[in-house]
Amino acid sequence: MARFATGISMSLSELGEDWYATFRKMIQPDGRHVLLESGRGGRYSIMGLSPFATLTGKDERLHIDCHGKHETRTGPLLASLRSWMADWQIEADPVLPDIQGGLIGQISYDLIREVETIPTEAADDLDTRDVELLAFDELYVVDHRAERLYAIAVSKDRDDTSRAAGLLRDWQRHANAGESFTFSEKKDVLKSEDTPVRSLDEEAFSQAVEQVQTYIRQGDVFQVNLSVRETRALKTPPEHLYDKLREINPSPYMGYLSLGDVTYVSASPELLVKIRGDEISTRPIAGTRSRGKSPEDDDRLARTLLENEKERAEHIMLVDLERNDLGRVSAFGTVEVDELMVIEKYSHVQHIVSNVKGQIRDDCDAFDVIAATFPGGTITGAPKIRTMEIIEELEPVRRGAYTGSMGWIGFQGDMELNITIRTMVIRDGDVHVQAGAGIVIDSDPSAEFKECLKKAKALWHAKEQSEAEWSGQ
Repeated sequence: MARFATGISMSLSELGEDWYATFRKMIQPDGRHVLLESGRGGRYSIMGLSPFATLTGKDERLHIDCHGKHETRTGPLLASLRSWMADWQIEADPVLPDIQGGLIGQISYDLIREVETIPTEAADDLDTRDVELLAFDELYVVDHRAERLYAIAVSKDRDDTSRAAGLLRDWQRHANAGESFTFSEKKDVLKSEDTPVRSLDEEAFSQAVEQVQTYIRQGDVFQVNLSVRETRALKTPPEHLYDKLREINPSPYMGYLSLGDVTYVSASPELLVKIRGDEISTRPIAGTRSRGKSPEDDDRLARTLLENEKERAEHIMLVDLERNDLGRVSAFGTVEVDELMVIEKYSHVQHIVSNVKGQIRDDCDAFDVIAATFPGGTITGAPKIRTMEIIEELEPVRRGAYTGSMGWIGFQGDMELNITIRTMVIRDGDVHVQAGAGIVIDSDPSAEFKECLKKAKALWHAKEQSEAEWSGQ
């Protein structure tokens, strides 16, 4: 049966209020919904409020709840997702935004066991599912460049926009209602304790760094990304926390994903992979400095970062790793680096960034691309497989969502996935934040431990501000 993407749009200036305020009114706080937001210069912000299916999987068992029916498929999760998606393909409308229906959600780092043979040593204490995806055939998309809101719906008739028109009317009704936001929890049921718990203290982290350096001296690896997870009690609703995070630390790949039993609040700066038509691209980040106390100090720190031979060498090594990953699914001779070592700045840190692109082979699809590029080399190290083995040995808990991906896979074949860093995992009244540092032969353990904490600083700052405002209500 043919299925077509249809859509209706209106100017943002005609909406009556800020689009985000209306989105916040429309969500059911404890329900399933998602916002993928371009917080820094990106074109689209994507909102899904009413998924028609939920797909969750772990250990080669994919659970599908679709239109009130449940089924379980066994076997590799990527293959199961591919076969399910085949029944929902659409004919895209080139006039509409890039995503016109598809899967939106998160893929955990631990899906690597489906792609590579990695030992299982770390504790699976959070029991995070390998895939957590919501399927949407109704979406709202803000085009920031055109300054328009699109209501998009899949239809059996390419000329039937009645479903999209109904979505737009519903949006306008909420925008004009004057109602206030709702929150998922009351203040008096939130935890009062907030004693941080870390997966590794500084001493244990230093010992892990020394072991990595032993492996480097033995010739096993060039670099390994080691991370620390910190857990604190949450004393503010997740929605309010995201409100504050998007205000103080806008990032290119922000996201708010609510699945009922777990919520993800992300301010990721990094793209894992993007497919548009036959073009595939990735944007590795490697190399970090703090922001300066003044514009002059900020520029000075950026220059020292770009002029640091160690940082440059590590960055080039990881760009080469990404080139190799893209080469596995790209047509011969099409992989190129079209942007090399530029500075991107965020609220608390600045990074060296490059861009790598290629043309996807005719016999490959989005799921082949995930298998080839996942997880991102910038958050494992090089060579990738051996570094993942070392990570499993030295990090005491499984990474779960951290350094996996959040994003979307479209019914028309396009895709955009971030790397899930600078992200909060909220579950059972706790919030978990994980951050890492690239360890090389001359790394100073204390400095690398401090870098892990520094990368998480903006998230904890947002939590503190949100809790202060919430407690004062």
